[in-house]
Order: sequence, then structure tokens, then C-alpha cells
Amino acid sequence: MNSPYSQRILGIWRVGQSIAKGNGTELFLAQAADAADSPRWDYVLKTVANTSNQGVPAAQPARRFSQIIASSGIKHPNLVPVLDQSDGVTSPYVVMPRLNALNLTDRISEIPQFALPVALWWTRQLAQATQALHQNGWIHGDITPDNVLVDSQGHVTLIDLGNAARIHSPMQPLFRGTADYAAPELAAGNTAALPAMDIHSLGRILLQTLALTEPTQSRSVEPVADLIEQMISPDPLERPSTTDVVARLLKLEIETLGCHIVPERKTIRRAA
Repeated sequence: MNSPYSQRILGIWRVGQSIAKGNGTELFLAQAADAADSPRWDYVLKTVANTSNQGVPAAQPARRFSQIIASSGIKHPNLVPVLDQSDGVTSPYVVMPRLNALNLTDRISEIPQFALPVALWWTRQLAQATQALHQNGWIHGDITPDNVLVDSQGHVTLIDLGNAARIHSPMQPLFRGTADYAAPELAAGNTAALPAMDIHSLGRILLQTLALTEPTQSRSVEPVADLIEQMISPDPLERPSTTDVVARLLKLEIETLGCHIVPERKTIRRAA
């Protein structure tokens, strides 16, 4: 039996149920157009939302797709892959795999005891995806918990490049990102795209995840707090590079893991 959503076709894709909306765009489940009888919807298609009743020109949100498509050539295990794309004026779209994952906040809420090494591991994976963008001349521009997916094995994927921008290119005067995680200079508008903007967002995420970890030794927390302070500095020039952040997070991850995993008392007695 065909799905009730199986009538709309974009390119080689059959568009299924709507699963999310935001900033003039909409996400749908998708499958290959020739799979009309299949119950599987293994892909996600992002296109312009139907704004005909809101008086919003379709071309306005469509501009975001040029950024997604332009940056889609960057490949990294922690960056969502774009499998297909179209820059059509009226119905641009990108297609991505459907990930069996939750956003960062929801995934943390599922863990009874969220440990500091895990928070550092997840942030390090996120920083590695960001590093790949920066090394290829782009910033993400909207790193938030909603744009970070974590699967049941702890693999992190950075999604949504709708606010991506070429490094040193002018940013849009009207900020469309998430204010709680945006660098102050980005939220203020009228500035050029800088990697330091993403570093600030990463620092805000690390601060949030640190606050949700189970209590641990202060000697483990203090160097993490020092790194966060540098990452969210009001002065972009004082923030570390992504390469530095990745290296320091890995070092802290290893050190805190050693403090977190200790032998049981019985094992200690036997060793003595």
C-alpha cells in the first residue's frame, strides 16, 4: 500500500512525511522515487518550506541552499554527508542519510550518569568536524545542541550548514542563528565570517555539557574550565584555533578518563 505522502517527487526522490521546520526550510522523510511500494524511508530531504500563506518569497529561504550546496564537498566522519542536491530556484533541496540519533541535549538526558570524559569525547568529535570546515575555508555559523546529533554508540554528527559562510566573507546583516550559542560579534551582525565564531559556539556547548556531568575531582574540571574560558572570550583574537582545541580536548579526554576509571577496592588489595 502506498504511503499517503507518496505523491510529491523532487528529482529522483519521493517526498514523505514532514518531520521539522525552521527558518523558511522544511525537512521531510524521503525514499527513491521508484520505491513507491517500499515501507522504508531511509533519507531526509531538506527543501524550502511552503510559505505561500505567510507572504514570504520562496527565493528568500532558497538562498540558504546555495551555502549548503557550496560546502557539501567537505567530507568528514563527523559532518553530515550530502548525498544529492539541486539548486533549482523554486524547489532547491539537499538529501542526507536518515540518522538513528538524537540531538545533544536529548541524548544526554538518556544517560543516568553523564561522565566528564564522555562530554570531552563528544565535544572533540564536534570540534573535528568544525576543523574540517575551517581547513576548507568555511565556518558553520550556527553550532548548537540542536545541530549536533549523537547516536547510541556516542558517534557525533554536525548537521545543518544553512548558515555556513566562506571565511572572511561578509556575514548577513540580519542574524538568523541561535543567540545563546552565537559569538557576540556574530550576533551583532555586519562582520566578516571568522573561525573564532565557531570556537565560541563550541565553548558554549562544552560549558553546557560540563554542567550536566556527574560530580568529579576539581583537578579534572579546572583545566576544562580554563579551556572554556578561552573559547568563549569576548575577544575573538584570544580564542584558540580549532586545531588547538581538538588537541587540548583529546589530551583532557585521556587524562580525565584515567581519573574516572579506577580499580575496584578488591583489585587494589590484591595488588598490594
